[in-house]
Amino acid sequence: MTGQPLSHLRVLDLSRLQPGAFCTGVLADLGADVLRIEPPKGGDPVRMIPGAPAAYHRGKRAMTLDLKHPRAAEVLRRLVDEVDVVVESGLPASLRDQGIGYEQLAVDRPGLIWCAITAFGTGSPYADRAAHDITFLGYSGLMALMAGDAVPPTPDFVLAVPFGALIGVVGILAALTARDRTGEGRFVDASIADAATWVIGEAVARVAAGGQAGWGQSANRRAYRAGDGRLITVAAAEPRTWGALCDALERPDLVERLGAGPEGQDALADELAAIFATRPAAEWVERLPAAAAVGPVNEVSDLLDDAHVQARGAIVELTGVGAGTRALRSPVRLRGADGTEAPFAAGPPPGLGEHTDTALAAAGFTPDEIAALHDDGVV
Repeated sequence: MTGQPLSHLRVLDLSRLQPGAFCTGVLADLGADVLRIEPPKGGDPVRMIPGAPAAYHRGKRAMTLDLKHPRAAEVLRRLVDEVDVVVESGLPASLRDQGIGYEQLAVDRPGLIWCAITAFGTGSPYADRAAHDITFLGYSGLMALMAGDAVPPTPDFVLAVPFGALIGVVGILAALTARDRTGEGRFVDASIADAATWVIGEAVARVAAGGQAGWGQSANRRAYRAGDGRLITVAAAEPRTWGALCDALERPDLVERLGAGPEGQDALADELAAIFATRPAAEWVERLPAAAAVGPVNEVSDLLDDAHVQARGAIVELTGVGAGTRALRSPVRLRGADGTEAPFAAGPPPGLGEHTDTALAAAGFTPDEIAALHDDGVV
């Protein structure tokens, strides 16, 4: 099995920050030729985050273009002519006014696929609201389900944004399939708020039917602190797994308390907490998985040497940037009938504007035109 499945795909990434970066990162990992557009001064703010360029932009190309410059629309039209897919997460209104958008460009390029990853999507009454990842967690219901009655800590990472980005990837791939049959492109309308809410679809359906949103707190499905101070997760919600866990803990007297009410669950959790505090986390993880779902609560540093991560080839060393630069690859795995996967290789994240001149030349700009764009501060 050789080659990456999207090596024929050309993508123009006009997005900023993580929404588009996650989306085009998946496409690049699958072989797509992704050209990122960044502001000439400073580039995408992602560049200011240590490690983020390797995480999001490895293997992509990059050019600079001032999207607010009067000549930006002219450059973009010629760049779009060279690609299959455009990804954006909020273009300046000045470009829309100059005809840079799916509806206008698809007139001459009916096969063009345009993916907009936005906060609330087309037609939403909230379309003009400012929003960040924590906004989506709150709006979607995710935070309420995770926090219960407590004031939750602010997540130290983005959680809702990758859901929106992955919906963008799915939409792009669906649009490509449709184009193969009809020759027509599509506008992929990916809302981060929609994607975050989709994650709790089961809870929405339960509430719509008159039920409760969550599963409720129970002693058999929560985290416990082990004797060495590390946390473990325990999930034994069915009678069979709960019984097996109680036997493994040598506490068969707890079996009948599986269905206890809220107060009974709290008391049961206290007893289990006392048990789990008697041994280190690694020992519990080694002893109990045959009985119930018991696993470690890993720190990020633990993942770097984890056996599962290594076996899956999840962390890769980037080429062309010196030894030791590693990044987490996209989780998609495509294997042939013999079980093999095409070799995965990821190049370095591009320097700011590294491919500006070559990208412009590929779009038909002459050396004199390229020099003029530099002189005028367009790129």
